[in-house]
Amino acid sequence: MARCVTTMSCALKMVSPKSLGLIVIGDEILNGKAKDSNSRQVCLTAPLFGVRLRKISVIPDDSDAIAEEVRDYMNRYDFVITSGGIGSTHDDVTYEGVAKALNEKIIIHPKFLQTLRRLSEPNMVSSSDPITKLAKIPESSELLYATGIQMDSESSYPIVKVKNIFILPGVPCLFNMALEIIKDHIRDPNVIFFHHSLYLTTMETEIAKDLSQLAEKYQGLVSIGSYPAFHNNYYRVRIAFDSLEENTLKLAYEESERLFKDYIIRYNPYPINKADEEVYKLCKQAESSLGKRVAKSLQLIEEVLNKYSDSELVICFNGGKDCTALLHLIHAAIQHQSHNNNNHSENIKPTRLPKLLYIRSCSTFPEIELFVEKTVDVYYSLWSKISRPDLKQYEQRQTDVNSQSSSCSMDSSVFIYEGSIQSALERFLGDYPEIKGAFMGTRYTDPGAYKMSHMVMSDPGWPQILRINPLLEWTYSDVWNFLRSLSLPYCSLYDAGYTSIGSMEDTHPNPQLRYITESGRIAYHPAYTLNEEICERIGRVHENTKTD
Repeated sequence: MARCVTTMSCALKMVSPKSLGLIVIGDEILNGKAKDSNSRQVCLTAPLFGVRLRKISVIPDDSDAIAEEVRDYMNRYDFVITSGGIGSTHDDVTYEGVAKALNEKIIIHPKFLQTLRRLSEPNMVSSSDPITKLAKIPESSELLYATGIQMDSESSYPIVKVKNIFILPGVPCLFNMALEIIKDHIRDPNVIFFHHSLYLTTMETEIAKDLSQLAEKYQGLVSIGSYPAFHNNYYRVRIAFDSLEENTLKLAYEESERLFKDYIIRYNPYPINKADEEVYKLCKQAESSLGKRVAKSLQLIEEVLNKYSDSELVICFNGGKDCTALLHLIHAAIQHQSHNNNNHSENIKPTRLPKLLYIRSCSTFPEIELFVEKTVDVYYSLWSKISRPDLKQYEQRQTDVNSQSSSCSMDSSVFIYEGSIQSALERFLGDYPEIKGAFMGTRYTDPGAYKMSHMVMSDPGWPQILRINPLLEWTYSDVWNFLRSLSLPYCSLYDAGYTSIGSMEDTHPNPQLRYITESGRIAYHPAYTLNEEICERIGRVHENTKTD
């Protein structure tokens, strides 16, 4: 929950930003069947466009509700963006609602219809044709293409603009592409927002007095917001600074650094975006043992990626710290290859992140389940599919029946199997016999791994697959230094004193991390504070399996 300490005054001796309102349309958002990632995207993009996002509404697929909200927004804000409700099914009524708001008729736009037919398979021409329904838009509509307003463009799917209203699809990948199309129609080159964030390890209540005084000092010049973080592995409160004046913002930021110097932590809120830069930077730290191990791990991963296609590989992932580090290493290596390919490098096979295999036990920690879900969202995007063969069903993480596009459709990339590791792996390889190698987070200190090799076939009696172990030589502290130096998320159980995680039946907080609070309660230090690495697994009751 955010608490805005002060707001920026528009009565400044500088250009005032134009206003933007976002209307998210969809029953599936209101009933929780789909996640709304488009709102966050607009929040992040609006400052880059030089506009101020003033309000977000979420409303149902109802033409009257849409008309009422659009009518209010178009008179209140300079620009209005709608998300969702444009498709060929009965509940796609955004165009109809916008037309009602403007007291306009819905017409079949001939150029729009022509473009839709060219971009889709041939269909019969009739008033009930789905393509025809898509082309029914408000009478005064303009079509915006990737190169601007070109009514005769042959190149792309257009975005419909009516007055100051931009009507965008709800599918996140299509929505993001649409934002790129409309940005030149919204962007104000005279307005630039400047932003800084400060991350603190203390509670918001501890800094409230000083922060309020700081906000009062810069009132009308800098917007200072305080944002508590209740489920972050690194910080407890973020202070956000926004201003139209770069030098003034710098003064406020530097003053806050002096005020809160004892609580500041280095934190990267987007560690996935430029993973290759940060990970490969570690390799250059020749004096660092971690740097050497990261370099060796990346070398192995690159060799495997060049030898096998992504369809022949799988990443074994269960939410533990080791496989979390492994997944990020592979992601960074693939980013690195992609950038090399863009630079026309030779002999590098283009690839994408291999499939991910998650084997669930009958007593998995709910915290692990939640972390796996979030990790899939981050690395495989909201538009990957999760396949659950054991449940005889497929669950798509985000569905939008209103609009489907081959450019966004993906094969299943995450697989969840139930039961023991051996039986689940056997079923998985039976279902996908093309898989030849499995990336694993095994380290020498794991039970039975002291004779392991970096690449070795599975043991006799097990389903035969090449086990690939890039982290084999890593230590416990290597894993934690890697995760935390890059601000990578990890399962919250580790912050509660668990140092090695298996099932709920055989896993407890590490007694080495136990302490008594001032109030006399038992508590545990975070896992990354463990000094005696030999004690990593003493919270585990049974040591017959490698889960973490």
